[in-house]
Amino acid sequence: MTSGQLARRAKIIEEVIDLIGAVGADAVQMRDVAQRAGVALATLYRYFSSKENLLAAALADWQKRLTRRMLSGGGPADGDPLPAVLDYLRRAQRAFNRNPAMTALMLQMMTSTDPEVRSSIDQMERTNVELYNRLLAGVAPELIPQVSFGLNAALSAALAGLRAGRLTLDESLNHVEWVARVLLAEAQRA
Repeated sequence: MTSGQLARRAKIIEEVIDLIGAVGADAVQMRDVAQRAGVALATLYRYFSSKENLLAAALADWQKRLTRRMLSGGGPADGDPLPAVLDYLRRAQRAFNRNPAMTALMLQMMTSTDPEVRSSIDQMERTNVELYNRLLAGVAPELIPQVSFGLNAALSAALAGLRAGRLTLDESLNHVEWVARVLLAEAQRA
């Protein structure tokens, strides 16, 4: 894509993120996105073949913003990954709690079988791998996939509980922190 096309795509995604927060993902209409982004509907469809593809791209962009600060820093200063991991998990839970529509969208997109949506979800997973590789410095490299899987599973379960009203934010934070402490203690013991 040219720089103009990349800027147009970024503007579209920004508008979608705003709309998701305002009306929820289900109520987002392609026509409204095109209008808000100042592009023709046909142009929008040139960038995104379906609403689901557009929503998945917006989710991936939102998640990338969430992890950007963590990725720009170094690894754990003292070799202990726990403080940085807990910081990220707390930030993620608070961000998703502030934007329940994005939580619902993430949970929905994780089960999509649409190939274009899978591509966006794969991008999110690559970002997650990069993040955990950085945060889990000091953990044996062969254990990082298992630890990150466990952390992601705890985070996803907590977000689902928050979304459904089965957990408060404090309960969610406590559960995920406990899982992180146990996983990292076990990984460091191995």
